[in-house]
Amino acid sequence: MINFRKANVEDAYTYAHILNQSWKDTYGEYISIEHIDNEFNIEKLIVNFETHISDTTFEVYMIEYDNQVVGVLEVGIPEDIYKENMEGIGEWRTCHIQKDFQHLEIGTKAYEFACKRLKELGYKTCCLWVKRQNEKAIYFHEKNGFHKTEYSCEETIDGAPSFVMEKVL
Repeated sequence: MINFRKANVEDAYTYAHILNQSWKDTYGEYISIEHIDNEFNIEKLIVNFETHISDTTFEVYMIEYDNQVVGVLEVGIPEDIYKENMEGIGEWRTCHIQKDFQHLEIGTKAYEFACKRLKELGYKTCCLWVKRQNEKAIYFHEKNGFHKTEYSCEETIDGAPSFVMEKVL
């Protein structure tokens, strides 16, 4: 059974490890492991976790599968302003699922949960950023009704160009 629950301070260690490892598994082919370990430093993530989950601009959820935490999800106010009028746009900021638990419909349930939660929060459109090289994620999002937009960032800290996808909720 798949469950989404709000993160609490006791989740810090698990959250940090899932985020760090998921970035390595997903982006390790084109973003250096050194950069990932620096940007998603486990110790820093743990220390900053209480502040992170207290931020009222977004919500952090732990994804459970058969009562085991296997992923993390974040939704809320867009982190980046990518166009002039951002009214009514909420962001699916993060979804990371441990590699061993992918292809079990968890991503689909996370997508449904994120869109439902953003709608409950009053947003009319969901946006998300996708790395250009992440073809698996692009396919998944297109299959679920997202479309590519003209908004992109070619020069990123991690060196992997990204673009915005949107979906009307």
